[in-house]
Amino acid sequence: MISRSAKTVLFIHAGMAFSNAVSTVFVNMYLYRFLEGLAEITVFNLFQFALIPIGFHLAALAARRHGKVPVLVSALWLFVAFYGLLLALGERSGGFLPILGAVNGLATGAFWYPFNIAIAQVQRGEGEGRFFGLYGALGAAASALAPLASTAALVLSPRVEAGYAIIFASIVALSLAMGAAALALRLPRDRGGPIRVLPRLRSRGDPGWAFVLRANLVWGIRDGASWSVMSILVLKAAGSDAAAGRLSVIFALVGIGANYAAGRAFLDRRGSAFWGFGSLLALGASGLLVAAATPLGALLSGSLWKVGEALLLLPYNAAYFGLLARYLEAEGDLAGRSVAMELTLNAGRALGAGLFLALSYATPLYAEILYPAVTLALPGSWLIYRRYLRRRAAL
Repeated sequence: MISRSAKTVLFIHAGMAFSNAVSTVFVNMYLYRFLEGLAEITVFNLFQFALIPIGFHLAALAARRHGKVPVLVSALWLFVAFYGLLLALGERSGGFLPILGAVNGLATGAFWYPFNIAIAQVQRGEGEGRFFGLYGALGAAASALAPLASTAALVLSPRVEAGYAIIFASIVALSLAMGAAALALRLPRDRGGPIRVLPRLRSRGDPGWAFVLRANLVWGIRDGASWSVMSILVLKAAGSDAAAGRLSVIFALVGIGANYAAGRAFLDRRGSAFWGFGSLLALGASGLLVAAATPLGALLSGSLWKVGEALLLLPYNAAYFGLLARYLEAEGDLAGRSVAMELTLNAGRALGAGLFLALSYATPLYAEILYPAVTLALPGSWLIYRRYLRRRAAL
């Protein structure tokens, strides 16, 4: 049985999946209209990556003083501010990339600190597989609705700019709705005392924590470049904003089916096979998007990626949030671990984005070279997971 709190968490997750689907696809496409080259998007993302851990740490401090729910609501208000800035700046947005990236990064960090802990607190028990199956399926459904609604706004509006204005205004309204829902959550208060981050940046012989730090660092490397390039490569292959939006709808529908099927089939003993096969599909998807820069190539690439992503994230989420739940039960506090994890993840993202930006000065084919190369991080994360499973079995 899924509790009321778990249902609220799933609603907020679905809302954030909708918002993130808009952010990772349509915000990048919108900003790209006002930039001279693809590499400039990296500036926006680098400021995000720099501010996410800062927002995370500030959220941890505020949660100790005021509780996690007010912090979660405040983070959602920051998302309102970000999309409000996009609406207010309009065609001038390309000149404010550092500010936009900083606000979105601060909002993202402040959101994920309390929300990660909320997930760890509400998903305990025998329904873990069902919860994360719904978690993935609802996220995929919201990710399908986002490009469907966004593409409709672009196609039906008299001007593309008016369509984007409708898209961003809808995220403002959704963020306010999620904030209202979050007020109903009843989460235990964090205990007082200092937040010890530096000791948590080392595993200290703990195989579970070594897995979390290493997997997040490696995943972040691919993530950093992906945020800067994937949606733009799809846009180039598709030929227009509306066509790229239609492809995103198909990708999300594939994701719904993949997450549902994976959730039904997942068992802990199958985690390694899921992760390994998923990472190979993701690697093939990145190579296909570069090798076949056509609408059909983009369609096949995005569909492969969604299947690979479902197979990857289910064992990762089960392992990661299961570990967080155990640490929370044993230690009564996740602030230091959560901030350390976020620092590690965003260090990897900054490295991936920095490599992308640096390579852009060396060759015009920087995106085509680097995007498949950094996706090699995903098979690398599978090796880290395998090592964790072996060490866990030996204990």
